[in-house]
Amino acid sequence: MGATIEDVAKAAGVSIATVSRYLNGRTEAVSATTGARIQTAVDRLGYVPNLAARSLKTGRSRLIGVLLANIAHPYWSTVLSGVEEACQRANYSVIVSSASDRADIEHRYLQMFLEQRVDGILFNPAHAEPDLVAAWSALSVPVVTLDRTLPGLPFGLVAMDNARGIGLAVEHLVALGHRRIGFVSWHPRSLSNRQERLKGYLDALAGADIGFDPALIRFAEDGWSDGVDCTVELLVEPDPPTAIISATSMLNLQVLAAIKRCGLRVPEDISVVGYDDSPWDELLDPPLTTVATPARQLGVAAAERLLTALDAGEGTVTGEVRLLPQLVIRESTRQAPP
Repeated sequence: MGATIEDVAKAAGVSIATVSRYLNGRTEAVSATTGARIQTAVDRLGYVPNLAARSLKTGRSRLIGVLLANIAHPYWSTVLSGVEEACQRANYSVIVSSASDRADIEHRYLQMFLEQRVDGILFNPAHAEPDLVAAWSALSVPVVTLDRTLPGLPFGLVAMDNARGIGLAVEHLVALGHRRIGFVSWHPRSLSNRQERLKGYLDALAGADIGFDPALIRFAEDGWSDGVDCTVELLVEPDPPTAIISATSMLNLQVLAAIKRCGLRVPEDISVVGYDDSPWDELLDPPLTTVATPARQLGVAAAERLLTALDAGEGTVTGEVRLLPQLVIRESTRQAPP
């Protein structure tokens, strides 16, 4: 039989209540010296708290469910590091699942989270039909959506200012004299972040008094190569763009590959602005001008918003928090050709 909380209390020379406060994260009620003694006893005895029993007794599991649409995206690995950082500080554990951009899998994982008695959920939803959205809206724990939401979801949102990010890219290119500015994105569908980036592109063009030309927009299907073909289509237009904005990091390399396939050079023949500022963007040839999004900070902010709601006993989370992106100018953009 494993060690009990009574064994830990006896070994540390403190009461069971003090051990309980320490293990439940209420470290402000336990001195540093006492906490160190308790932790030493826990480590020596190999004590493992019975989370199920504690959850039934306290009504709190100190578990947070994190459901990402696609964890294979490097951006989301960085977001997740921020989530874990904030949760660890608050003595919460994290259960992470990835749904491969499939709403049916998301639904299954959300139900699993409830079965695991999570206290709250951080959720990056994929496109879903209205019946699933209605089911998700009735989730019995607080939920915060990460960077995007869907029409009808009544949850709090912590996201980038996506429209402003694309606006920064357009303004930079306009300042360099570009008027034919292409835009390559995943298909927006009903996903808020994609729609916001498209709106940011259109609004920035209008603000620069540049007429909208639908021939300069291409939407790729989610995947690893469709962005190449879409960009090639854009480049062989009768009046092609002199610059292209890629609306997400997973398309940055595809846009550059398409330009090379067409025998063009960056930035001599065409300028490129990427999105998200992946770690390899500054290592490319040429280094990529990009819109940098604070991914780790997004994870921290979303987790802290959810934890604040839990500590306050809020049953739901509402409202929006927006983080500001920044433009990082490197060598993939230059003055528009005459």
